[in-house]
Amino acid sequence: MELKEVVAPFAAKKEKGIEIDLKGLSADASFRSLAVAAVLDIVKVKPQACILIPAYTTGNQNLGKLINELAQTRQVRTLVTGDVENLKRMRAANIKDVVLIKQTFHADHELADQVEAIKARGCKVQVLCFVSHCREMLNQFGEKHGVEISALLNTDEL
Repeated sequence: MELKEVVAPFAAKKEKGIEIDLKGLSADASFRSLAVAAVLDIVKVKPQACILIPAYTTGNQNLGKLINELAQTRQVRTLVTGDVENLKRMRAANIKDVVLIKQTFHADHELADQVEAIKARGCKVQVLCFVSHCREMLNQFGEKHGVEISALLNTDEL
């Protein structure tokens, strides 16, 4: 099943563009399967990469099932959730690559701050967004911050 087909029932056209019901989408088994596969594709290329999911906090548990599914794979060796500062708990010498997972991409300061904090630790950063609201802004962010960034789906292409 294609990602567009999976996301379509969770998309609604609004005045400001297409909005995605992220809570509903994260509960969809087909979506989680495709998201896990995308992360594992990255891990195949960078087997020692640390997967960082900063969106998972006590109050926001939408990604709980996805995190558990990633943790149960043999390919993902290091998985960190919560704040970027949680990387300090890991042995920094072993972590060279960090794959930062975001539910959505908005050109905001939070993502830029997270990328810079990871770079400050001496790690290479790759960002994977599940949904981006604008491919052009996604590409501009990557160029501006010198980071590889991609999205599974761009809502401007729906």
